[in-house]
Formats: sequence, C-alpha cells, structure tokens
Amino acid sequence: MNNQLYGSVKGDPHCLSSCGEFAEKLQVEMSLAAENQVLGLMVVNLQRSDRIAALLSDKQARQLQESLWSRFKPILRSRDSMVFVSPNELWVMLPDLSVPALALLAAHRLLAILEAPIPVDGGNVYFSPCIGVVCTPIQDANALTMLRIADNAQKKALNEHQKFSFASGNVQTNLLPENLPKLVAEVIEANGLNVVYQPKVDLSTMRIYSVEALVRWPSDHPEYIPVNVLIETVERCGLVEALTLQVINIVLRESSQWQAAGLDVLIWINLSARLLAQAHLTATLAHKMNIWLTHPSRIGLELTESALIQDVAQTTEVLCELKRLGFHLSIDDFGTGYSSFAYLRRFPIDELKIDKLFVQGMIESQQDRQIVKSIIDLAHNFGLPVVAEGVEDEKTLNLLKDMGCEQIQGFYFAKPMPAKQLLIWCAEFHRIHTA
Repeated sequence: MNNQLYGSVKGDPHCLSSCGEFAEKLQVEMSLAAENQVLGLMVVNLQRSDRIAALLSDKQARQLQESLWSRFKPILRSRDSMVFVSPNELWVMLPDLSVPALALLAAHRLLAILEAPIPVDGGNVYFSPCIGVVCTPIQDANALTMLRIADNAQKKALNEHQKFSFASGNVQTNLLPENLPKLVAEVIEANGLNVVYQPKVDLSTMRIYSVEALVRWPSDHPEYIPVNVLIETVERCGLVEALTLQVINIVLRESSQWQAAGLDVLIWINLSARLLAQAHLTATLAHKMNIWLTHPSRIGLELTESALIQDVAQTTEVLCELKRLGFHLSIDDFGTGYSSFAYLRRFPIDELKIDKLFVQGMIESQQDRQIVKSIIDLAHNFGLPVVAEGVEDEKTLNLLKDMGCEQIQGFYFAKPMPAKQLLIWCAEFHRIHTA
C-alpha cells in the first residue's frame, strides 16, 4: 500500500511524518523530562482485518486515516505526538505526566474512541484495538528501548486477548514474580489485602459524607505488586469475586469502628464488570450485609461505563435489584466510554464521577474544560450530583466550584489513607471547616 497512507496528517505538527522523526522526538523528550515528570508511550494495534485493509482503495485509506485523526486530535495535549506507523498501527507519545496512571487513562480514552466504527464511502470499518503502554523512568533506556517495551506489552495484550497491557518503567513485566497468579491467590485467601480510603469533599458544606475504598497490596509482603498489576491479575485469573468480598469485609469491619467513634460516612466500592455479570451478585452482596448486620444504604457501588454497556438488559436488571436493596450506584470514570443519554435514563444511578484525565487537563485544555462543564450540565439535567476526581490544585477546585460540581476527590485535600488515619483526618477537617 502507498506510503502516503502512513505517517503524518498534512499540516498538523502533532502527527509526525515518520517513525524516525517520532523516535528522535521521543529521545529528546526523554532527555528533557524532569525527575518529577513521567513520559508515557503507547503502541496501538488497531486490529482491522486483512480483508478490510485489502479492500480499501488508497483514497479510502487516506479518508480512514483522516477520520481517525479527527477523533484522536481532541484528546492530545499541546506536547503530545503520534505517528501512523502502518494502516494498522500507531504510536503515541505523552510527555509531562504527573503519574503513570495518566498514561493508562489515556489508553482507556483511546480505546473508547475506537469503540465506534468509522464510516468510509457508505460502509463501516470496525476495530478491535489492543494497546501496549510503558512509562519512564527506565534505567539506561533510550527511545528504541521504550518502543520495544511498549511493543512487547502490546503483543502481550494481543496474545492474552486483553485490550491493553501496562509495563511500568519502574516495575517491568519481566521483573514481576513468575508465580504472580499463585501469589495473588494466596494473599487473597489469607485475607492479606489492605484497603485505604480517600475522602470526597462536599463543596457547599465542606463536610465529608463519603469515601472511596481502594484496594492495595500488603505493604509488609516481601514482593511488591503494583495495584494495576494486582487488578489485571485478579481479572484474568477469576479472582474478582474473592477480592471484592474481602474488600467488603474489611470496609464493614473498619467502618463499624468509625461509627462507634462518631464518623458515619457512605463507603464507595469499585465493582468489576465481571462481577456485575454474575447472576448471584445481588444475593451474595445481600448475604454479606446480613452477616455484618449492616444496611446496604451504607455502601455505594462504583461501576465504569464500559461495564454498564456490556449487556444492557442484564445490567439494568441487576442495577435495579441492587437499588431496590438499598445500595447507592455511581458511574465511575464518566466521559471515557459511551456517555450515552439513553443509559443515564435507563440505569438507576445516584451520581456521576468525572474521569480525572479530563479534570487534570482542565487548566491547560479548553476542550477538557468544556467536556467537564458538559458532563456537569448533563448530570444536572438528569438530576444527578457530580464528583470530580483527581483534583490537585486550588485553581482546578475553584473552576469546578464555579461550574456547579458538588463534590471533589483528590490530592488537594487528601491522599488515600488507612482507616485509623481517616478517622483522625476527618475529625480535624471538620474541626477546621466548622470553626
């Protein structure tokens, strides 16, 4: 196929003209990166079928590439770059990230963009993408090393039928324990996981009415497993239910101690798409509440958009039953998936949570700012409050407040913390803001 179908999109500096130019710029960005900055790199396999690629004329292929670019461009920041390596592959460079998790969120956002087919001359081209992600720092690495690691991660995702694979620069996949699934299973079986909590601050009252529970690998374990690797392993090895039930046990035990000390908050727990698909989910959760003599109204369940739309009919039935039992329900990472009016109308949701990728880009990106404002307005039109996650500075906080956002969650007020520390933190926070 003609080389004109690869490389740049005419006249746009974000889309580079060749792999060589991309590699050179990647090397420069790696040398410029400060110690507190992270550089992310994604290798994206679009996964079109060979038959579709062969049937496209040069004109149609160019039209397809330009349509793809029109979707990709809005999510790129000022210093981000990409290149079309071939009709089925592209590379994306993400300088100046504060944490590696932002590269992972960018991958989720890219996957969401590729969910919908692209119309080409009356037909549709569909994609089944998989993405390899790597972030600096990587010891003694250059641009080619980063590209090789990201490419290997992409191939790993492809071989394991996953949408993405994340190889952290600090903890590469090949440095993880070979018996990782067995190790994770043993820790879960021994009830060894830790849970930390991050407060959600109500901006109108400056009170803490809810917190999010976040699972962590035990800090005293001889092996270190990053949380993204832990979740990926749990999903792949069928341990989702065991992990979720252990988190619920910990949450209910620790929150009962808060109640005795005078802190009564709603606790939000993340619910996996795989768990949502299990027919016995509602009965299992109801049984767990009965064991702890706790009403479901004390628990909120956060579900991602992608989890909600996998089987809409079953999801609607399950969510309505969970709502009937008394659980609170939230759509997490809103804006990275379908963001459909129809789903908001159909599902019995209590709040929307804006993905931190948009929130953290609000100051520099007019588009991210508009996306956040649109989500807040959309939620309010449906009578739903909004939580913005990833708030790290006062300027972003004030902007969200002006937009009518009800709650914020992020490092500006507090990092995730253990149960005992949360009790102390909330008491001091309320003391300061009620003085």
